[in-house]
Amino acid sequence: MPSCPTSTQDEAARIPLGRRGEPHEVASWILRLADPATTWLTGHVLTIDGGLELI
Repeated sequence: MPSCPTSTQDEAARIPLGRRGEPHEVASWILRLADPATTWLTGHVLTIDGGLELI
């Protein structure tokens, strides 16, 4: 995807939260899922998309 401001703004406008996610936001979920305390969570697909899947 080109990194021009217009296409980035258009993409962000389609996301219910109104912005693209940041790498640290995704990384925090990876850390939570990798935590040994989350042994009961298995076989789940976690969608981290700012609500885009709801559209």
